[in-house]
Amino acid sequence: MIKVVLVEDEDLVRREIALTTPWSEMGCTLIGEASNGLEGLELIEKTRPHLVITDIRMPGLDGLAMLEELEKKMGTGQPYTILLTGHSDFEYARKGIRLGVKDYLLKPIDDSEFHRILSKASRELEEIRDSREKGQQLIDSEENTIARFREYVGTEGNDSKEEYVRLSVQYIKDRYRDDISMIHVADKLGISQGYLSRVFKERTGYTFLEYLTCFRMRKAVLLLQDRTLRINEVAYMSGFQDNGYFTQLFKKYLGMTPGQYRKSGTGLFRNGFDDPC
Repeated sequence: MIKVVLVEDEDLVRREIALTTPWSEMGCTLIGEASNGLEGLELIEKTRPHLVITDIRMPGLDGLAMLEELEKKMGTGQPYTILLTGHSDFEYARKGIRLGVKDYLLKPIDDSEFHRILSKASRELEEIRDSREKGQQLIDSEENTIARFREYVGTEGNDSKEEYVRLSVQYIKDRYRDDISMIHVADKLGISQGYLSRVFKERTGYTFLEYLTCFRMRKAVLLLQDRTLRINEVAYMSGFQDNGYFTQLFKKYLGMTPGQYRKSGTGLFRNGFDDPC
């Protein structure tokens, strides 16, 4: 899977992209979100994504300034970048090319164009990864095995922290409908809640509750496409026991109630998809 970080200062735009994009259909997984360039810089350095989708115009550190800082810090290890912009200014485009930007997407976002660009980026990154793996096999098969494992866990080494995070995420995916919390997972892993909290945030960019809520919201967006399901059924099937709380939280994330979302037919993608994460 291609790891993606999304940097966008407009909350509704960011949540729309994060929650309605069928990431897995395009070989991607969204591993973090940031609301400005400074947050994005820190998150990218921590999580080392393959792909960054970022707005240009943001308060404080804008998208291009963020990429300049990444270039200084990461050099050739800088991730593939797609720019979101409402500005077709040539100088911005030229500067972006110098910083290694691979593609652009104008706002308001066109769903089919975004789908095409993201699919293209995923294919190119997979080809690069495959090429590197084949080259490594020719050099040293044992080292290549280590490299593939490192790529799987997403860090420069195998350690217990990565395993704790991997198992925590899997627990969420398996038990998101249940009344679960970080303390359940920490007990299962035999570690303290405080330690797991620090490790999870450090490695994913999310708190445990943020990740769980986001996962449930993505499931809800998927289920709302089935108009045979009532809203309270969608809430329950997404892991929310209280329909009122679900509606309140959905409106916070999407800017409208579940019923309004279903009636409006909004979303970057209106077709169904199998796994929202």
